[in-house]
Amino acid sequence: MRSEVSKLLENYQTSDEQEKDHKLRMLNILQQQNDIFSEESPDGHFTASAWLLNHDKTKVLLTLHAKLNRWFQLGGHIERSDATFLDACLREAQEESGIPNISAEGAFVIDVDIHKIPENPKSAAHLHYDVTLCFIADKHAEITMSKESKRLEWIGINDVKNITNDPAVIRMAEKTTWLF
Repeated sequence: MRSEVSKLLENYQTSDEQEKDHKLRMLNILQQQNDIFSEESPDGHFTASAWLLNHDKTKVLLTLHAKLNRWFQLGGHIERSDATFLDACLREAQEESGIPNISAEGAFVIDVDIHKIPENPKSAAHLHYDVTLCFIADKHAEITMSKESKRLEWIGINDVKNITNDPAVIRMAEKTTWLF
């Protein structure tokens, strides 16, 4: 998985200065820390996210996170059972959306972000090194909310900035308007 994520990051191009910094920091931590994919890593770990667009690319599926009470893209921790990073992103997308048949065809990195997760009863404050892949849902995809969400909704790309101030989520919405 380390070589897969390294390759994804090395090939990822961005003009955003914050993302450029995140990318360099992520590449460095990949070389320096052995347990960087483990949730138990005390300083932080990589996470797998999915920017899931509807079939005509006008809406994104966002979750109102149950613990953090903020709107985010789908995603979470990498598990030992994930053979690849792509598998981890797909698993997270499927678990949190309830859509069983999300295709990996044409998936690409749409964002990289480093953010702090506050202390909680299960862990100390730590960093998430988040790499988000973009996927397109089938026209007939039906969503089912998981216990990890307070809400799960298709949000119009132009409406994303009205429900969140998260820089990465807003950045991905802006990129979506440029890309499609």
